Amino acid sequence: MPEQLFLPGIDPPPRPLPRPRSKVQRKQPLPHSLFLALVPSAHDAAAIAALGDRMNSQHALKGTLVDAPRLHVTLFDLGGHVQLPADRVAQASHAAASVAAPAFDVVFEKAMSYPKGALVLCADDARNIASLKAFRQRLGEALADAGLKPSRSFTPHMTVAYARRKLEKHALEAPVQWRAGSLVLIDSHVGEHVHDVLARWDA
Repeated sequence: MPEQLFLPGIDPPPRPLPRPRSKVQRKQPLPHSLFLALVPSAHDAAAIAALGDRMNSQHALKGTLVDAPRLHVTLFDLGGHVQLPADRVAQASHAAASVAAPAFDVVFEKAMSYPKGALVLCADDARNIASLKAFRQRLGEALADAGLKPSRSFTPHMTVAYARRKLEKHALEAPVQWRAGSLVLIDSHVGEHVHDVLARWDA
């Protein structure tokens, strides 16, 4: 390599200092996740959990199953919190109590994997989830009246397992029909697989 020459009286430029490498800190999820959801009856939940187990085995997913008591359809996510927010719990409870309790059937005829590995039951036929969407609309209006800001975005689904292997959307061998007869306000202890039901409204 040829020697670099500099003019007399002019010092060579200093070498650039190495830049410190900083690791990007991932945000840790807050320990309490608050949400309103519909839950199936104990009988329906057991049948849906069994379906999740069969799908896990048939497709060799080696996934983590969602146990029957924690199966649900989230209607409104009320945020993550360091501590359970008493004011938000009160607002959500007031709104939920003002709406007639759910009393309708939901049909999921499809299954698929979501990007983060959730294996879900879902519906393409709008008739199968029409009552579900109508109920959510009424609940959303009540939440807004109570001072909250409910999201309009909604894709009805129920998570039955978490797995690394992904499945494309496909029709179930038989549609899953379940009774949505209970609305619940849940405090999910993030990372602990624990759902505390703070309030429940049954048909």
